[in-house]
Amino acid sequence: MKKSGTKIQERSKKIAYLGVILGFLSVFVYLGHATPSKWTFLILASYLAYAPYILFDSFFSGVLTVVGLNILAYLFIPKIGYVTTFTFISFYVPVRYALKRLNNTISWIFKYSYFNTAFYIWICVQSKVLNVDILSQIAKTITKVTPMTENFVIYGIIIVGNFFFAAYEYLFGKVEREMEKWIQKIIER
Repeated sequence: MKKSGTKIQERSKKIAYLGVILGFLSVFVYLGHATPSKWTFLILASYLAYAPYILFDSFFSGVLTVVGLNILAYLFIPKIGYVTTFTFISFYVPVRYALKRLNNTISWIFKYSYFNTAFYIWICVQSKVLNVDILSQIAKTITKVTPMTENFVIYGIIIVGNFFFAAYEYLFGKVEREMEKWIQKIIER
């Protein structure tokens, strides 16, 4: 009987931690929509959404956090463009965790596949659903300044996006290692 009581206590503790993390991240993402540095908040929130994976080493716990965070964002944040951008970024977190155990090269192939697929879907949602054609707007602005074709600029944006993703992933690894140390110190107390 003691074992089941311990299991219930562990599950309760896990739910409480996930609730605190979800609450903190919800406030963090909400604050981000009201600041001029929206992308910074989105990227930091995605890094912090990795905490359940570090705490519990459980795919399900992390997915619950990401899904819950997205649901709360869609319910409480009035800027739908901001929230769809966050969805695009935040769903990388479970993908990253799932690929963690793979060979490094294979992992990177899947990570880039996810990024490019999600980027394409995000662009389609922004342009078709929200009526904001980001790539064309940027391309038109750049072609006014430099003598390049719009298609060339769009391909350039995609290539630069992949370099940005590589930097994001590199930083994600560093943040993950620091979070592991930080969480370990908290747990040891």
